[in-house]
Amino acid sequence: MDRLGIGISASTEFTLFYIAPTCYNVTMPRQPFLSKVCPQCGIDKPRSDYYKKGATVSHKCKPCSLADIHKRAHKYFGKYSEYQNDWRSNRYASDAKYRKKIAQQKKAVYEKHKDAINEARRIRWKTDPYFPARLYYRRKDVKDKTPKGTSKKELLEIYAKCPKGMEVDHIIPLRGIIDGRPVTGLHVPWNLQYLTPTENRKKKNRITESDL
Repeated sequence: MDRLGIGISASTEFTLFYIAPTCYNVTMPRQPFLSKVCPQCGIDKPRSDYYKKGATVSHKCKPCSLADIHKRAHKYFGKYSEYQNDWRSNRYASDAKYRKKIAQQKKAVYEKHKDAINEARRIRWKTDPYFPARLYYRRKDVKDKTPKGTSKKELLEIYAKCPKGMEVDHIIPLRGIIDGRPVTGLHVPWNLQYLTPTENRKKKNRITESDL
């Protein structure tokens, strides 16, 4: 091996140039390819037409990958949604960092699309009698007075079927007075009734035992 100016035997040369790179995991840097033939459509497309997948790209090009996903979507639709929702609910209840992360994500989305979100809510409030927000517009009063297991569907049904010109009222007020004694009602279907605005304002949060 006189090309290096060093006289060594043939066996040493073989060891240095064939065995040593393998033993020490020496690899030559590979240049990323600029194009690839999609096995689905058979067209040679640039690297940008494939999804990134770690250090390489997806097996098929973007249009073929999407077509394949849409073709097989019906097999998996809703298969894991129940499991995933339970997992998220359990983690949200037990992991404070996860709750903080979700709150930050929701805040960021709201700040970015605030005007559009509020406008959509106003339109839905006017047009959709079953809008769930109707149950929570008095959140501070209602949340703690709604027992676990209460049917939200029944509550929404009562609010949605409220006659025109009437209001939904709590028979026993959530924070009221009955014959001079403080009373706490519940936000449940059997504690709701329809009253005219005049009757509701006249009643306020006071009732008597004879009203029950």
